[in-house]
Amino acid sequence: MLNLLIADDESIFREYLRTVLDWELYGYRIIGEAKNGLEALEIAQKITPDIALVDITMPFMDGLELAQRLKEDYPGISIVLITGHNEFDYARRALKIGVEDYILKPFSKDELTLTLLKLQEQHRKQREEQSTHLKNLQMMKESVLNRLVSGELAEHEDVLLQRLGSYQLRLDAKAYAVACIEIDEIDRKWGEVSERLLWKYAVTNILAEAMEDSGGKPVIFNGPEGRIICLYGLAHGAGAAGATSPSPQPELPKLEPFEKLCMLIKRYLKLTITIGVGQIYSGISGIRCSYDEALTALQNKFVLGNDRVIAFGQHISKEGTGVQYPPELGDELQLLLRAQDDVRIEAKLSELFRLIREQKLSIDYTYVICMSLVSVCLGYVSEAGQPIEDCFGEHFFPYHEIRELASIDEAERWMKELFTKAVHYTRRYKKTRSSIIAQAAKTFIEEQYGDAELGVEKVAQHVFINASYLRAVFKKENGMTVTDYITHIRMNKAKELLGAGNRKLSDIAESIGFSDGSYFSKSFKKFFGWSPSEYENRIKGNETMRG
Repeated sequence: MLNLLIADDESIFREYLRTVLDWELYGYRIIGEAKNGLEALEIAQKITPDIALVDITMPFMDGLELAQRLKEDYPGISIVLITGHNEFDYARRALKIGVEDYILKPFSKDELTLTLLKLQEQHRKQREEQSTHLKNLQMMKESVLNRLVSGELAEHEDVLLQRLGSYQLRLDAKAYAVACIEIDEIDRKWGEVSERLLWKYAVTNILAEAMEDSGGKPVIFNGPEGRIICLYGLAHGAGAAGATSPSPQPELPKLEPFEKLCMLIKRYLKLTITIGVGQIYSGISGIRCSYDEALTALQNKFVLGNDRVIAFGQHISKEGTGVQYPPELGDELQLLLRAQDDVRIEAKLSELFRLIREQKLSIDYTYVICMSLVSVCLGYVSEAGQPIEDCFGEHFFPYHEIRELASIDEAERWMKELFTKAVHYTRRYKKTRSSIIAQAAKTFIEEQYGDAELGVEKVAQHVFINASYLRAVFKKENGMTVTDYITHIRMNKAKELLGAGNRKLSDIAESIGFSDGSYFSKSFKKFFGWSPSEYENRIKGNETMRG
């Protein structure tokens, strides 16, 4: 399906475009209709259109300016200008902008259909070419990376870097460690290759985010026997092993990102993974040694069990991991949060942190537990229908904040404050915040309708929320959009002023926020079905009849 955007200030013409074709039958989905260029840009920011049907003459931002903005922001979009003007200057400017086609009103259904089919074919070919190129490039990348870890690429490091660069691979970190990841029991759980590839893709995405958050430079690819391989680039190689032999005092990368990965996979994908981690080696020539160590560590899961991180040289027994994060704790905390029971929440957290101290858990595992608690807390706020950034602030980065804490005591205080903030916030805004925001927005519009710059963004700034959230709240509470309500207030005020008489049309237009008198007349007729002069004549006629 191709996404289609319609932009025309005539509601009748928008309706005609919407109904003239069975769009789905032709492979199109209408993602939005705009009355002007500014509205069209707002729609495009939410869902990127593939094709835009744009009228040249529109208020606020005309079709040519809109076309130029869309082309700058979304180079792949195809634009068809629709206009009643048959002038060379329009055509010349359209070509300069990069408009694909130009249709003159009135046009036939067949003319529109042929134009859209032509554009559809162009997009199909572009997508096929891009998809083929990306697939081929990915296959070549995986092939050369598999040869790298297996030791088949024996060139000097400079030659290796050049070869890898030709496949858009940059391995220029000071040192590397390798991790081998297996989805536990993948062959037993999913018989179809496509299913296994889908789950590996999901794990790879979460892995990339976890490693980047830790400050590393990950290169992730599909390795032998269905494994996921991660080359973990490090900025400093101090204390790392040499290129071909282990360090006298083996040094491992931080395991916390891999522990975090296991937790995230279990929580969000409802499956388990096992990770083997090799030691750090300087330069890309040591990647082979780290890969062999990671593979050896991974194979130890046969004895040690699944669902864990196994570092090379570390023999972890089942008891060695200390206390496990109780799976029922998350559910218990979620219930206490819903009940907004501050006292029992604090007691439950105190009990957990006491257990962490008694078992002397490693800092890495403590971080994993803390992130699990954060996940419970954020899930509760989202479930309550509140924006997380509004509760905790736009610059809330829990993983970074936890890492900055100096002790387990600080971590306990930080976690209790987080849960307390969530409870107090949802308690304060429960069921009332949406209506308060919507009413504040309405009051502001009713007071500022005469401002020609009044729009969604300005109203949102006044009530201290983002525009997207305001649109959702306002529509839910009032049954109409912010823009429609502004129009509603302005038109009814204009009607009142026209009824009072003795005022120029241009003065009335300016007083309700219209700088263009002709556009005001056009808008008034759209809203009421009569032009301002027709409405005045009707009023005078009624007064004469009453006299």
